[in-house]
Amino acid sequence: MPMGNGRLGMMVYGGVEYERLQLSEESMWSGYETDNDNPECREHLDQMRRLLFEGKIAEAEELCTRYLVCRGKGSAASADGEPYGSFQPAGDITVEMSGFADAICVSDGYRRELDLFDGVATVTFGNVVRRHFVSEKYEIAITEITGPENQELKIRFDPAQKNAGYEYLQDGILVTGRFAGQGAVSYATCIRVEAARVSIGGSFDSGGIFAGGSCIRIYAATETDYHARGTCDPAVTARACVDAAVAAGAEKIAKEHIAHHRSVMERCYVDFGPGRTDLPTDKRMEAIRKGENDSGFSALYFSFGRYLLMSCSRGKLPSNLQGIWARDCCPPWSADFHININLQMMYWPAEVTGLSEYAEPFFAYIEDLASHGARTAEVQYGCSGWVAPTIANAHGFTAPGEHPSWGAFACAGAWCCRHLWEHYLYTKDKDFLRRYYPIMRDSARFFLDFLVTDPRNGYLVTAPSNSPENHYVDPVTGKAVAMCAGPTMDNTILAELFDTVTEAAAILGEDRELSARIRAAREKLPPLRIGRSGRILEWQEEYEEVEPGHRHMSHLYGLYPAGMITEKGTPELFHAARASLRHRLEGGGGHTGWSLAWIVNFWARLFDGNAAEEALRQLYGRSTYRNLFDHHPPVFFQIDGNFGATAGIAEMLIQSHEEEIRVLPSLPDAWQDGSFSGLRARGGYTVSAAWSAGKITALEVTADLDGELKLIADGVHYRRRMHGGERCRLIG
Repeated sequence: MPMGNGRLGMMVYGGVEYERLQLSEESMWSGYETDNDNPECREHLDQMRRLLFEGKIAEAEELCTRYLVCRGKGSAASADGEPYGSFQPAGDITVEMSGFADAICVSDGYRRELDLFDGVATVTFGNVVRRHFVSEKYEIAITEITGPENQELKIRFDPAQKNAGYEYLQDGILVTGRFAGQGAVSYATCIRVEAARVSIGGSFDSGGIFAGGSCIRIYAATETDYHARGTCDPAVTARACVDAAVAAGAEKIAKEHIAHHRSVMERCYVDFGPGRTDLPTDKRMEAIRKGENDSGFSALYFSFGRYLLMSCSRGKLPSNLQGIWARDCCPPWSADFHININLQMMYWPAEVTGLSEYAEPFFAYIEDLASHGARTAEVQYGCSGWVAPTIANAHGFTAPGEHPSWGAFACAGAWCCRHLWEHYLYTKDKDFLRRYYPIMRDSARFFLDFLVTDPRNGYLVTAPSNSPENHYVDPVTGKAVAMCAGPTMDNTILAELFDTVTEAAAILGEDRELSARIRAAREKLPPLRIGRSGRILEWQEEYEEVEPGHRHMSHLYGLYPAGMITEKGTPELFHAARASLRHRLEGGGGHTGWSLAWIVNFWARLFDGNAAEEALRQLYGRSTYRNLFDHHPPVFFQIDGNFGATAGIAEMLIQSHEEEIRVLPSLPDAWQDGSFSGLRARGGYTVSAAWSAGKITALEVTADLDGELKLIADGVHYRRRMHGGERCRLIG
């Protein structure tokens, strides 16, 4: 059961004789900042482009493999001591029960529960109750164990890092250490125990804290010097956190934590009926796999996604691939920040589900990417502005990865910029736009320099480039290749970026000459094209696909997350997008959790609620662990799919990307009765609704700002001038 305050994380594993509590902290990153930009790349760009334009794709790919890569080992060397590094856990608190075996009776009502709205995990059996939570205000993880008076516990902490220093305090433990490398992060974990009886004994290997009494409390804090490198002592900070929490008292902290957590969770909820609430979560999932309908499970999954975002994105860094719960010191893909969809997907539900402030770490991270990516733009590509390809870490890595087929997606940073614009669309906050506009602008400046005219058709294209992680068959050699010029995803992202930058400049009254250049470049981008099969082309040519069911569906970016393909505005592309999605699914697409989550959003935008709900059922059935974490084959979890599916459920209930709000645009037959409250719409609106037999029975809209409301519900168009703070009941 995952818990966290956005920065400090705790995974509650559960048990009887033993309870394992994994601690983590967002900036527990090995590695350090290095220069990985490759100056040889810019020297060979013209040659790479010439080969691509001449149709010598295999030769171009060979050249890209040599030079369109980072310098050094990059992410391939993510172990401790290597510069790229990886996110790492702090360690495990182990609680061992002894001395009252009669109280240990698993058959006597053993229950594990995570209350998503209180942010409290509870384990109960016999007369024992274990309660866990992580306080945002006090930056502390607290475990409270109540039982009989003769309760005796042994508590120890095993740091994940082998070279950590370990010492006993009067009533606790202090672990300190530093990752390898110049400028690497220092860290400290402090644990303190409150009980009627506390003693310290034994060596590190066999000893621990011995506590007895009917109520035993464990306070744990982990700190690093990541954000103030070398100017603070994590050990001092960690001990101060624990001291402040003990002084405040666990009861007071718990009361404040629950009140705050509930206030945020209650901003937004969905209800599709009770479902099989008589069953525990794992049994409900088994029933869904067997075909049983459980509409309430989607509401649970929706709330869990919002809970996860609250729990792992309130510090200084955004959520990584595994949130703040990676259990390994060398986790898959370093548990880093993949920005060719994964990091972006994690923040799809932030605005629409009322968690706008929980996207702030992502915004700050984009700002950091831009500062490092300016050097990459100059050194790697010889361009102004900034760029950040596929992978990024906590130390400013913005170079391409080790292989261009997956690591040289130059539009990844530009994709991040859409989240800055989306925040403005939802809030209309000009101060926010003024702060982040330079980042959007400088991303566009990079592409003004990087784009090149394709001599075959006269369009401005990105070259060399790729359609993220996908391959096609080289018509000359028959080889599987990835490098190309002007893939559809690049063209769509850049059309969106150029449009938003010029609109933002007009709103702020800035950069008229630059805006004119951007508009001129926008007109020369390749348009979306439909192939002979009636599907949207992924590349500029109608190449044979190596993997028709590839997990990335990059050529449908214009359908979702962008709103450039719509039934009303681009009907031919709209139907071609549907054909493209069906083709992907027929080829076996959606075989990873996050890919299935993307499919949910596609079907929602295509107004096919039943297909979207079926994709959700597949996600629950084959790509979700028993604790509801998203499953990424072969054996590990990622939580991007959790967030993507949460956004997809919201998209089935409300859409606002066409300058009007649609209520229940993609309602499936399985959700014929239900309600939602607090979903947000672009333009600064909050919407709540209820429906019965698929017909809306209540609809209420609240406006943040003065403006004209445009809304469609049950086929009826509503137009109304609203003032900031006004609440309007349209139905019921």
